[in-house]
Amino acid sequence: MSNQQKYDRGDIRRLNAVSVLNQLRVHGSLSRANIASELGLTRATVSSIVTVLIEASLVRETEYVSGAAGRPGLLLELNPNYGCMIALEIDLDRISLLLTNAGQEPLWRQNLQLEPEASADVTLASAAELVEQALKRGLRQDLPCLGISVAWAGLVNHADGRLAYGPTSGWSDIPLKADWEARFEVPITIQNEAHAAAIGMHHFGPRPGVRNLIYLSLGVGLGAGIYVDGSLLLGKHGYFGQVGHTHFAENGITCSCGKQGCWVTEISLPALIRKLVATGVKLPEGNGSELDVLEAVYQLAQAGDERVLEVLNAVGRQIGQGAAPLVECFNPSQVIFGGRMGKLIKLVESDVRSALLEQTLPYMAEDLEVVVNASDDDSLLGGLATVFDATMTNPIREV
Repeated sequence: MSNQQKYDRGDIRRLNAVSVLNQLRVHGSLSRANIASELGLTRATVSSIVTVLIEASLVRETEYVSGAAGRPGLLLELNPNYGCMIALEIDLDRISLLLTNAGQEPLWRQNLQLEPEASADVTLASAAELVEQALKRGLRQDLPCLGISVAWAGLVNHADGRLAYGPTSGWSDIPLKADWEARFEVPITIQNEAHAAAIGMHHFGPRPGVRNLIYLSLGVGLGAGIYVDGSLLLGKHGYFGQVGHTHFAENGITCSCGKQGCWVTEISLPALIRKLVATGVKLPEGNGSELDVLEAVYQLAQAGDERVLEVLNAVGRQIGQGAAPLVECFNPSQVIFGGRMGKLIKLVESDVRSALLEQTLPYMAEDLEVVVNASDDDSLLGGLATVFDATMTNPIREV
């Protein structure tokens, strides 16, 4: 008996339906003829699939468009009112939630500040309460929830969606996917924050669809999400990308992971604060969280504080130097630096770029696109893309 996978007619129709949805997602409004041409299908096949997708409310018709010949055709688009999606990011000091419709149009956003060193139980209870509010808002607009994606800075077991370990938070072995799916009765995806951000940039970044991409998330910790030939690397358990704990500095300070001289101990937000304080820069204490001083450092840099800029320039170069080996390992066409520190590092983007290119083999540096992204919404965008992708993979039971 052959081991080759068998596909029946229903499977083929479902795959074709997913292809139709992807065409509308990537290109926006299209006619049936446009879709048939792009996919190499007959217009009759596309029309049959589209009829079912319209009946399922996944697709809707819009205005007529004139063709080169024959009758004008109706344009098609994804129906934004098919449902809603929820993306969360759980950080050390903050929970961020974004509720959108299926067209990824924002409906509600919340940022909830946490008390310093809040426990896992307290944090996840607050996150669940936000999700409850978001679900109610969606239902009030007659938008059933298509799924919830949670991004978290730490090791996430991709087999069971368990928060295995957070090197900075110290949390371990939290079965969040199982707990929340039982509670909310919708599909739940748990993923590493840097992986989610890489997905976000792969879909919505400066060059959507780029197949070879390195994303580095800079904040209290440091993680990477890497695409190779269009696929996100996960590793055996899903723990791929803990690049912050690679060795960088001889005789460096002790990291939260227990090792000395990790890259994260030189370029993270705590490292930046440590270096600024050592030069005599006075920073506000806030409520005790290191992340509270981020905006203050940014304002000092914007005002031209020489000591702040000198430290930032040095950290920017260390970011570029540490990223060079990753470029030489994975040969990407694009490197994006983002996360909570993205807005700050954007001020020294030239230092990051020059240090990276200086340390990279010339042939690999050629045509390499280096970007510092000032937004810290990358992981939320990746969460929305994850829910949307899962929905499109099996959009309806019968097609």
